[in-house]
Amino acid sequence: MTHLAETELTLAADDVEAQAGLALQRRTPEAFETLELRVNRLASLVRETEQSVLRPAARAAIRALESGRPLTAEDERVLRTIIVGDAEQYVAIENNFDDWTAELQRLLREITRLAQSTDGLALASLRGLLRDAQRLVPAMRAYAEDKRRLEQFQRAMTQLDDANRMLLIQLVREMLDSPTR
Repeated sequence: MTHLAETELTLAADDVEAQAGLALQRRTPEAFETLELRVNRLASLVRETEQSVLRPAARAAIRALESGRPLTAEDERVLRTIIVGDAEQYVAIENNFDDWTAELQRLLREITRLAQSTDGLALASLRGLLRDAQRLVPAMRAYAEDKRRLEQFQRAMTQLDDANRMLLIQLVREMLDSPTR
């Protein structure tokens, strides 16, 4: 990675940290929206930097896949990093799934209880609980999707037939060229 890329990443990370401090202090929708935009910008920058750094090794792995020869440990590492590295790291560090499960169960108990009433306050409470569930379930789904991605990648790598080789080639090329993957 070039010094310029390192500097750009450092500045963007510092910017996120500063904005997070402001958002946590102010607790306004606008401050959190700005934080969200900065986090998304940093995520894009990290993805672009990763693509740039891994591109030469990824091209070597693609050549190995195209030729049908066995992949080296380095080829496998690069493919894993490009295709599922983000998911692998997220699954490894995410430690709230059990808490999310307990919270969802709590919400569902309350939703079930309140759904039996058409009282105005009960309905407002029900809407609030559903809003909470609507924000919780996508996080749970994203975690489950990342776990599935890891499992599918591992299966593809252990069953490296011609079809899986072609799939990996196409996927890596798309990921290296895409501004959003």
